[in-house]
Amino acid sequence: MPFKFRPPVIADAEMLLDWRTRPEITRFMFTDLEPDLERQRDWLRTSASRTDFVHFIVEWRDRPIGYLSFAEIDPTHLRCTPGTYLVLEPGERYIAAFTHSFVLDYAFYRLGLRKVCYAIMAGNENFIRAKPLHGVRSVGVLREHFSKYGVFHDVHLFEITETEWRGQRRLFPRDKTLAAFPP
Repeated sequence: MPFKFRPPVIADAEMLLDWRTRPEITRFMFTDLEPDLERQRDWLRTSASRTDFVHFIVEWRDRPIGYLSFAEIDPTHLRCTPGTYLVLEPGERYIAAFTHSFVLDYAFYRLGLRKVCYAIMAGNENFIRAKPLHGVRSVGVLREHFSKYGVFHDVHLFEITETEWRGQRRLFPRDKTLAAFPP
């Protein structure tokens, strides 16, 4: 699977803003954006200096297809919360499942974390169903936890530790997944 993950640059601001404001993407995001290109550029500039946050443009076959972030990176408790969205054609959607190995290998073996926690808004059924299939454990549901568009939504919580991940069957060798990221 020819994935590549690269840090976003200011020139990506317009593409990211376009993706991030699409209804099919933003409806499951915890934050909303105004369609303001200069604010998007400012966000990219300030993100580069954060120690609790790392992010990437996801490329597949040398084409940008999405975004991946590792937020709330906690150097004391060695955990983070990843987030991702992919902008794929209907016939390409199957590749989303393959990014999982890349995300967890980066978190555990590049960032040196011990635990990855996911918070997924109710309604994002594909993501909610996929997590247990990837060995990620459900730890509960926060009922009516998040308000978006004037409606309160449940938030599904999942987690996996490095020890649990180490015992999982691998789709890709770790050296290949880590090589997809910059050093």
